Amino acid sequence: MVRTCFFSGFLLPFLAQAHLRAGTGAGLVAQQKSKLSTKTGRAAQACSCDCCLSEAAKSSYNKLACVPRGGPTALFTEAGDGGCETLCLKPEEGKAAEFFEDSGREVDYSRFCMAACQPVGSSKDMLCADKEEVSKALPVVALAASAPASADAAAAAAAGPAASPAAADEAGSNQEAQVAEQLAEAAVLQAAHRATEAKQAAALSRFAYEKLAHSRNEAAEAAGQAALEEVIIDARKDAGEATKIRLGWEEAAQAHAAQKALVAAAVYKNAKVKALAVADAWQQSSADLLKVGKQYEEYSTRQQVAEREIKKQLDNDASNQKLLTKLHTAEVAVEHGMAAAKKYVKDANAAKDEAARIRANGAWYDQAEAAAAAHAMYADLPKG
Repeated sequence: MVRTCFFSGFLLPFLAQAHLRAGTGAGLVAQQKSKLSTKTGRAAQACSCDCCLSEAAKSSYNKLACVPRGGPTALFTEAGDGGCETLCLKPEEGKAAEFFEDSGREVDYSRFCMAACQPVGSSKDMLCADKEEVSKALPVVALAASAPASADAAAAAAAGPAASPAAADEAGSNQEAQVAEQLAEAAVLQAAHRATEAKQAAALSRFAYEKLAHSRNEAAEAAGQAALEEVIIDARKDAGEATKIRLGWEEAAQAHAAQKALVAAAVYKNAKVKALAVADAWQQSSADLLKVGKQYEEYSTRQQVAEREIKKQLDNDASNQKLLTKLHTAEVAVEHGMAAAKKYVKDANAAKDEAARIRANGAWYDQAEAAAAAHAMYADLPKG
């Protein structure tokens, strides 16, 4: 009974059976509260393994590992943060103080939990225990295991011969087995502690590497996107400048080709003007000939009137030689005047027809002018 009470009063606090489950599944809400409290600038508390939980280890050699209850790593736990911060005041004494000697006044709980705490028991979400306290407790446990044996031996000696030697031997064997079991458990805890430290260090290194690689990829993508946008902007500017240059060159080429077309078309235009001038001359000649023809026709008419008067006079004096001469002259004048009038009318009509023919050819000059202009423009404009 004495041995059982001693173990219950001293050993159980270090075996975490007295630790309650650290949280009731507050989950991500409590974890986010921890992140926000870190940013509020509250004073850091002293480091404690009560802010470290035992969680499933990723290593095949260890089942559990100590991780912070608060901060970013709390996202991987099922328990709440328990009011724990991301940072804490480093220990001032002990092996943990020596481990963090080169660190600042505050240390990250992810480092403290790996360096100063160890899982106890085989369940997740249990509070971790201080390594130094556990290591100090193991020798005491061994001594405590031997103390009841001495008490039992003294009691047996006091009882004298009444005590059974077989019962004493059996009690000694049980005590030795319990001590051996406690020592074996201490060796297992020490080995598990070392493996946990190695596993947690590897996990922290992997986390830092992945975070660095992710940040580097994001930075590379952002830089690539920025460079691509700059290239697109520069390409648009260059395209705009090239379009302006192209339009200016095309306008200059079109103006030069138009000038060439005007020069080529001017030949036919001038020829048309000359042809129309000739047609006008023929038209004027026709008008003049018609005018002369009418004059001869009027002259012939006057001679006919004189001829009729002479004939009347000859009716009274048929042998008047002078009247006969005048009659002959009048008859010749009438005949000559009528012939000249017909000839001038005919020439006038011919001149009029020639003027009309020349004007009709004016359409050909228009077509030739357009064709010459188009050919000259096509020959001068750049192809494509």
